[in-house]
Amino acid sequence: MATTPTSRTSAETKARIVLVAQDVFSTKGYSHAGLREIAAKAEVAASLVIKYFGTKAKLFEEALVAAIQPAQHFQQDRTKLGEAIVAAVLDPQSRMQSPAMIALALGDAESREIVERIVREQIVDPMASWLGSEDARVRAINILAMTMGFSIFHRNMDQSLSESERWNSGQCFARSLQDLVDRA
Repeated sequence: MATTPTSRTSAETKARIVLVAQDVFSTKGYSHAGLREIAAKAEVAASLVIKYFGTKAKLFEEALVAAIQPAQHFQQDRTKLGEAIVAAVLDPQSRMQSPAMIALALGDAESREIVERIVREQIVDPMASWLGSEDARVRAINILAMTMGFSIFHRNMDQSLSESERWNSGQCFARSLQDLVDRA
């Protein structure tokens, strides 16, 4: 069935709103982000944001789910997970907003509930299933916690690191992650 120009425009507009929301939520946090600000940055009317998402909470949820892409890592060779995560974090071209969105949302009860549920459903449970051992859930939680810290540091605070230090940090982190994956 062919898509009409209107529905294509609607899908593109909705996708643009989600991208802008990811930027705003990952820099300002949930409690300081506003639907009007997101609408203005997406160059749409605030009423359109409400039409598509209903509430800020629903927009945040959709933006967070879209920002989390762990399934691609669980389709790969198990021996390469550490390297794959480090490459994604250190690639300046990759949109890596979920760690900041998660961290900045924890101070608000509504967004914290969303984060806890989405992280469990989209990251921890699939990763634990992929790891497949008795302690898989604990290992998945540790991989997530370590990746959050590594991501936040390297995406926001590593300006003083040389390329060599950055590379060595990535190698050390990749080995640590891989150790958690390989512990079966």
